[in-house]
Amino acid sequence: MNLCVVIGKILEEVKFEFIYNNNNGAISIASSKIEIANKTQIEVYGLNKKADYMYRNININDVVYIYGRLVNSGEKNKIKIEQIEKTNSK
Repeated sequence: MNLCVVIGKILEEVKFEFIYNNNNGAISIASSKIEIANKTQIEVYGLNKKADYMYRNININDVVYIYGRLVNSGEKNKIKIEQIEKTNSK
């Protein structure tokens, strides 16, 4: 299991796009970068409902709590979001 929990600040505007798949219809994906306490930057992404939530509710400099899975994508590690929430602190 590659479960992880992180809290970090959103560094860039959420990118939102659709991926069309003939078998499953359209899949929405939203991605951004966060910075955690030790200044490490991590790419995060969410699919479908999580992507919609990110696009509508997450802005640059928001501090977010993310529960997800670490995914190896080539040379980079990314976090696939299972749950995301904004925190009250900035």
